[in-house]
Amino acid sequence: MLLSEFARVLRLEVRRDGEFATPGLLADPQPRMLVFVESRRAIALLRRTPEVSGVITTVELAMELDDVPALAIADDPRRTLFELHNHLARHTDLYWSDFPTEIHESAEVHPRAFVAASNVRIGPNTVVQPNATILERCILGASVVVHAGAALGGIGFQVSRFPDGVVDMVHGGGVLVRDGAHVLSHAVVAAALFRQLTTLGAGSRIGNHAFVSHNVQVGDRTFVGHGAVINGNVTVGPDAWIGPGAVVSHGLRVGARAQVSLGAVVVKDVKPDQRVSGNFAMDHTRFLRRLAARR
Repeated sequence: MLLSEFARVLRLEVRRDGEFATPGLLADPQPRMLVFVESRRAIALLRRTPEVSGVITTVELAMELDDVPALAIADDPRRTLFELHNHLARHTDLYWSDFPTEIHESAEVHPRAFVAASNVRIGPNTVVQPNATILERCILGASVVVHAGAALGGIGFQVSRFPDGVVDMVHGGGVLVRDGAHVLSHAVVAAALFRQLTTLGAGSRIGNHAFVSHNVQVGDRTFVGHGAVINGNVTVGPDAWIGPGAVVSHGLRVGARAQVSLGAVVVKDVKPDQRVSGNFAMDHTRFLRRLAARR
């Protein structure tokens, strides 16, 4: 897509026309993405993000972006990018191509479950229990179990306040549940934001009332405990454990076989095989030593 294709719709002033593959956010790099830049701090992050092929920015900041291939000016760069994304998600097939829902003949879908009439695939021997909800853009593999009251394909927070109100970004991606994964009762798995899939790995388990936000990648055989919250764009490696009530902040990486203790609040990456505890979470052994020192 060319920036100039959207100039009239979005009131853009295109300084340098160029192609981009998808809108995106600097915090979530994607190949050939178009981003907004509204501060010098964002420019510093832009310099470390080679995936960017185009920028929407202000008149003042444009003078510092001579090296960006495609450049456009807008009064409110953030809002302009949000509006562009929402237009693409609602009115084009950039993020998704529609198809009629497909349910394998061996799958068991309870009569009181809701399955969208389009854009859902349910694989062989998969079970969808009563009052479960499978919204559009969900792909379920073989032998998946969606327990009673769980919801797949919902949304997470990606919203900004503006002087005239609040603008939510459409979740234009989908959900992929690989073979043998279980989503327990009342857990919610949000669809991805852009041309991505929130993914639950093969054999993974998502506990009761847990929330897995947009574009989270849960590794094979990883367990997410009851009531845990994994915020957007987090990657969790295989065979990891996220304890009940734990919270993992946006955009982090939790390594393979890592353990996040119950109730922990994770605000930085967790290394493979590491165990962390506390609020804010730290290495488990260090956490125990601090507890002992207070007694």
